[in-house]
Amino acid sequence: MRTGFSIYSFWNAFRKREMTVEEAFAFMHDHGAQATEIADFSVPLHQGLPGPFRVMGYDPDMERKLVEYAEKYQVPMSAYSCGSDISRVKGDDYKRFMEHLQNEIDLAHRLGIPLIRIDLVRVMVGKDDVGIEAYDQLFEQAVASAQTLADYAAQYGMTVTVENHGTLMNGADRVRKLVRAVNKPNYGVTLDLGNTVCVDEDPVFTARDLIALAKEIHVKDFYIRNDPYAIGAKFKNGYSAPDPSVLGNGSWLTTKHLRYLRGAIVGQGDLPMRELIRTVVQSEFAGDMLIEFEGMEDPRIACELSLSNLRQIMELESC
Repeated sequence: MRTGFSIYSFWNAFRKREMTVEEAFAFMHDHGAQATEIADFSVPLHQGLPGPFRVMGYDPDMERKLVEYAEKYQVPMSAYSCGSDISRVKGDDYKRFMEHLQNEIDLAHRLGIPLIRIDLVRVMVGKDDVGIEAYDQLFEQAVASAQTLADYAAQYGMTVTVENHGTLMNGADRVRKLVRAVNKPNYGVTLDLGNTVCVDEDPVFTARDLIALAKEIHVKDFYIRNDPYAIGAKFKNGYSAPDPSVLGNGSWLTTKHLRYLRGAIVGQGDLPMRELIRTVVQSEFAGDMLIEFEGMEDPRIACELSLSNLRQIMELESC
């Protein structure tokens, strides 16, 4: 198993102009990262202003630079991640958006990346759209879209995944049902060990249920709180905010059942990290385990500690 980082882990430093993409690759090399995931929402690969369905051109200069950085710093690009809400798009817009996602697969292939995670729904949805009724309504189109994308990626020998994340496409049963229905040998799961708490499921049980379908793993930790006053959220219903996922007070997220989450350094949050890593180590999983940090701390410090903690736990659980 290789360990490393999703480049999304450095998003806060990118946003503040405290780190460049090349500096992120240099950091990963210096800390022994064996692989990285490129995320289209944190690396400027696209040109022009995004339209309602993100139909944009690509920046060939950034493509070239990514290949150069991966070779220069000896950190292979093992996965590419792109956001999408394809299961909700209709008519001509669906055709346009599907062409865009196929272009994303082409891009990942040009970068030499063997796995692409493509979201089928947006990450967080309003409180009226998290139930099983909403999931069932979009399920048929989500399956058909995933099958089309998997077939398209097969020409390159690439794997396509869906991630358990957010408040709609999350939870062991929903994700497993989708992957089983897609029923393609090159389709599976990017298993995020922390994200299942977004829908208030036990992360260990979810990991056990999905590990056999996992093609890639994101390692993430969270602080979990129930009292909004204690974290300064002022008892605001997160689903009524313009961004239903973020309360705007220290990067706290709102779960399906209105608990509160904030990203943490791996091993320092409230998730049972040793049990989660034990589930992976004792399975037949042989892919990449990548830190996906999204907390408040300086990502350079947080990523260094997270990777060190992950490797220490892996060593303990492998004995």
